[in-house]
Amino acid sequence: MRTCFGILLLCVCAALVSCKPKTMPEPKPMGYFRIELPNHEYKNLDTTLPFSFERSVHSAVEIIPQKNNSVWLNIDYPDLNCAFRFTYFEVRNADSLRKLMISEDKMVKFHYKKAQDVQYSIIRDTSANIWGQTYEIYGKDVATPLQFWITDSARRFLRASLYFDGTPNNDSLQPVIDYLKEDGMHIISTFTWKR
Repeated sequence: MRTCFGILLLCVCAALVSCKPKTMPEPKPMGYFRIELPNHEYKNLDTTLPFSFERSVHSAVEIIPQKNNSVWLNIDYPDLNCAFRFTYFEVRNADSLRKLMISEDKMVKFHYKKAQDVQYSIIRDTSANIWGQTYEIYGKDVATPLQFWITDSARRFLRASLYFDGTPNNDSLQPVIDYLKEDGMHIISTFTWKR
C-alpha cells in the first residue's frame, strides 16, 4: 500500500510540475550591432597632388584625374563602408573661385530638406594661405554629415564630403559619424598647400 501511495504521490507531483504553462521568451528591444572603432592613427598623404594632409592609417587612397585640371580623391574606409570624397580644381580667376564657393553653399542648402541643423565654421590660417568653411549637417537621414572646402584664395580649391555606402540612418551611425568627423577635422588641421 505504501508503494502504491508513493507512486501516486510521485505521479501527482510530476503532473503538477509538467502542467506549468510554457512562457514565451520576451522580445528583445530594437537595437543595432556594436561597432568597434579603431584608434585614431594618421600618416601623411604622399602624392603628386598640390596639397598634403594626414589621413587615417585605416583608410585607402584612390586618385582619379579628370578633365579641366580637376582631380577626384577618395579616402575610403572599407571597414566602415564610407569615404571622404574630394574634388580638387585649379582656379582660373577670381570669378571662377566665387562660383565654386557659391556652388558649395548651394550643395549644402540641398540638404536642408533632411537636416535638423547645419553648423558652419570658418577655416582660416593666413600663415599657411588656407581659407575655407566646414558644414556639419545634423539629421537622421542626412546623406553627408560633414562637408568642407579649402582654397588658397587665388589658384586652388578643394572640396570634400563624407559619404556612407548605403541608406543613411544617422541615429545608428552616430558613433561612426563622430569618429569620422574627428578624422575630417584632423585632415583640415594638417592640411598644407605644396609650393
